[in-house]
Amino acid sequence: MPLSASNKIHLVKESIFRLANFSSEEWNFYQNIIEEISFKKKSFLTKRGEVEKYAYFILEGAVKYEAITEDGKEICVDLGFQGNLVSSFSSCLAQIPSSISIQAVTNIKAYRLYYPPVLELLETSKNAERFHRLIAEQLYIRETRRTYTLISKTAEHRYLHLLENQPDALRLIPIKDLASYLGIHPDSLSRIRNSIKG
Repeated sequence: MPLSASNKIHLVKESIFRLANFSSEEWNFYQNIIEEISFKKKSFLTKRGEVEKYAYFILEGAVKYEAITEDGKEICVDLGFQGNLVSSFSSCLAQIPSSISIQAVTNIKAYRLYYPPVLELLETSKNAERFHRLIAEQLYIRETRRTYTLISKTAEHRYLHLLENQPDALRLIPIKDLASYLGIHPDSLSRIRNSIKG
């Protein structure tokens, strides 16, 4: 069910205040540089090779992060769902070209945060510095866990782990992208799904 305007901003505020206890003035700063935006399915939120200027808080829908291997193959390296903050953060923070693209796999509604003013705020606000440091730490932990899972778990365990943590993945993400994210061939994913159903 679509979120009301008040519920949307509450969802964003709740997620932010979970990491940092901003003052009213600091929260107003963020509200002033946030805008609601929509993307059609298959649109790009972030394009590979461009410098990232935004972070997106997903209100509705799902996105995929894609990278290109040395032999030119596109692979899905991450997924984002409702309630997630998505961005090419290394590009955003260092202001260097992004090595990944972020594409809508469904129609998307999001709040978009313009990042350059945030970089300036980090110099003067301890709360802002803490907030963005914790985001960076969470992203690092997430990536480390994903790498460990890819190395140590079977394809079936990786699939079950994804469904446990993101039950909407199967409904929202195309099988081709799910298989790429899990590091397996689409045919292998179909066999896993059939064996679990059976």
